[in-house]
Amino acid sequence: MVRAIPFSKNFSLILKISRLQRLLKINEQTGIETRSVVDLWSDPRWRRTIPPKAEEVDTMWRQYGVQLAKKAALKALLDSETQASDITHLVAVTATNAGSPGYDQIVARELGIPAHAERLLISGVGCAGGLAALRVASNLARAATSQGRPARILVLACEICSIFICSELHAMSTSQDMGIAVALFGDGAAALVVCNSEGMTRVHNEKNLPGRFSIVDSRSVITPGTHNEMEDKVTSTGFRLVLSKNVPKLTSASLARPFESLIVENGMSDASPTDFDWAVHPGGLSIIKGAQAAMGLPDELVAASNEVYRTRGNTSSVAVLAALDKLRTMEMKKQHVVASSFGPGLTTEMMLLKRWQ
Repeated sequence: MVRAIPFSKNFSLILKISRLQRLLKINEQTGIETRSVVDLWSDPRWRRTIPPKAEEVDTMWRQYGVQLAKKAALKALLDSETQASDITHLVAVTATNAGSPGYDQIVARELGIPAHAERLLISGVGCAGGLAALRVASNLARAATSQGRPARILVLACEICSIFICSELHAMSTSQDMGIAVALFGDGAAALVVCNSEGMTRVHNEKNLPGRFSIVDSRSVITPGTHNEMEDKVTSTGFRLVLSKNVPKLTSASLARPFESLIVENGMSDASPTDFDWAVHPGGLSIIKGAQAAMGLPDELVAASNEVYRTRGNTSSVAVLAALDKLRTMEMKKQHVVASSFGPGLTTEMMLLKRWQ
């Protein structure tokens, strides 16, 4: 028996298939070869016809996110030869969770970071969060120096973007909107330790520590009239990313002013963008290429960003920290590094760093 399908339903089905085909085509054009995601998909809640509710998302984020962040923190402590008990501050950031107490408090407790260590959890900054956290850590270290106190600051970023895939696909199937987040974003965590001079131990001072950076200066700038170009919408199933097609053009246009300010105010007025290695936010091919065009950068100066993007995709606040980490292992000849990332607002974070020789 053949059953006729009403035209309206058939038309709706065609639209859904068309949007899915467009999304698959976008996925093929991203330039991403691999992305890492946490193992959520064995849980039956992520295989239903309706997406998990916000409370389910929060529960699962804390199960997976805390462990992911803890692993990154342990690696950073080992790499910096710092004990968890010696940490004086913890600065954490995430764009994919908003519960309280924050995940940073859980990680601190499990690592054995002292209960009296100062903590700060940053939210609402999206992909700009990694450098925002690093900027805040640098300011805390400078404040501690002015008071003659040691600062050993654990900086932590953790994102589980894949936790919203079900919500993104469901929204695409029930409306005319087609978000591209599911084609770009992956999961990850990054951590590092920032110390002032008083916080450096004898081991730090006496040993040769390759692959380290000194933070010279930073800038945080909002481009006026762009607050609706990049947003994380709060929904009953968690966050939903909204990206305007104008974002690549806006991000590339936002770089020149903070760069000029950084080099002029740090005695480097004669320097050009090509005198630096760059850690550009690996947010998409158009983001990286736009930065190259705006600042006149050859491919080799953004090699770290391209490699991170190709192998991990966009991991939001984690991405630029991953690019900085990649720069530590690459044979680059530039003494100084410029890092830049972009977030809702539209916010541009930029930092000038110097390699240890």
